[in-house]
Amino acid sequence: MALDPEKFREFRENLDEIIEMAPGSEDFNKSIMDTAFGDALRETEELVDDSRPPRLYVFGRSGAGKSSLINALANKEVADVGTVEPTTVESEMYHVEFPDRYASWDIVDSRGLFESVSPDGDVPADTVEFMKEDLEEYRPDILIHVMTPDQVRAGEEDFETVQTLRSELGDLFPPIVYCLNKVDMHASPSEWPPDEHESLAGDIKSNLDFVARVLDEDEKTAFDDNRPLHGYKFDSDEHIGVVPAYLKEEGEYWNVETLSWLIGDFLPTDARLQFIQAQQRDELMRDMSRDLTKRFAGISAGVGAYPTSLADFPPLTAMQLLLVGMIGGFSCREIERETVEDYLSS
Repeated sequence: MALDPEKFREFRENLDEIIEMAPGSEDFNKSIMDTAFGDALRETEELVDDSRPPRLYVFGRSGAGKSSLINALANKEVADVGTVEPTTVESEMYHVEFPDRYASWDIVDSRGLFESVSPDGDVPADTVEFMKEDLEEYRPDILIHVMTPDQVRAGEEDFETVQTLRSELGDLFPPIVYCLNKVDMHASPSEWPPDEHESLAGDIKSNLDFVARVLDEDEKTAFDDNRPLHGYKFDSDEHIGVVPAYLKEEGEYWNVETLSWLIGDFLPTDARLQFIQAQQRDELMRDMSRDLTKRFAGISAGVGAYPTSLADFPPLTAMQLLLVGMIGGFSCREIERETVEDYLSS
C-alpha cells in the first residue's frame, strides 16, 4: 500500500471538525485556520492533489544501458534490454503503472541519438531537429544522460553535442543528470563492490572528476564526504550531478538509491510524490517525510504570533494530525484515523 489520494482527501476533510473544538468566535477561529493551517493544506495539496506522473527523458549511446537504467529506477522490468544497435533515431515512451502505489511514470527512451553524430563531433541538423521535436512533444522534467566509463573518456564530443543542443533549444532544454553506468566493466569479480576496494573506488572517482572537469563544474558536493565515489551534486542550473551505477539485468544494482534521490530532489513538487512512492525504497520515503516535517515546523512557528495561547490549539492540532497521517501514508499505511492513533500512541 501507499498514500492513496482519495483516502487523503477524505482524511483532510475530517480535520475541519477541529475548528469546532476551539474557544472564541467562529469568524476568529476561521481566520486562524485560513492563515495558519491553510498554508499546511496548500503544501499537501500541491504534493498530493496536484500529483502527476514524472516525465524522464533518457538518452545516450548504444550499449550504455539506458533500458537497464529504466528498469532499475522503476524497480521492476519495464523496458526491453536488447543488444541491437538502432539504425535510425527514434524515441519510445513507456507509460509505467504502479497501481498498488497509486503512481505512474512517463519515461522516454531516445534511441540512436548519438549514432548520428560523426567522430569529429559534428551534429547533423536532423539530430537537433529530432531532439527539439521530442522535447516539444514530451516536455520532460529532467534529462538523464547514460554513459559507460569508456564512453566518458572517449566521448568529449558527446558532451559538446549536448551543449550544442542546449544552445539550439534554449529554455526548452531541461537540466541533466549524468549516470556513469557499468562502472564494473574493467574490474575483476574479486574487486567488487567498490566500497570495499580502493583501486576500483579510485577509478570511479577519477571518472566522476573527469566528467566534472569536462562540464566545467567546479562547484560540486559529494553525496558522501567520506566516500565521494557515490557521485557529485553540482551547483548548476544546467547540470544537476553525476552518479555512478551498476545496473545488471538480473536486478543486481549498486548506487541506484543515490540516483533516485538526486532525480527526486530535483523534480517539481507535483511530480515528486509519484516518482518516489512508486519505487518502494524506504530511505526515499523517509527523506520526503523529513522534508515535509521541516516545512510544517516552519509554518507552525508563525502560529505563536496570535494574541491568545488558546488560539494556537486548532491549527497546531490540525497540522499535527495532518502531518502524522501523511507520514503514515508514506510508510504504506492507510491514511485514516486508526493510523494516526497508532502513530501518536507510539
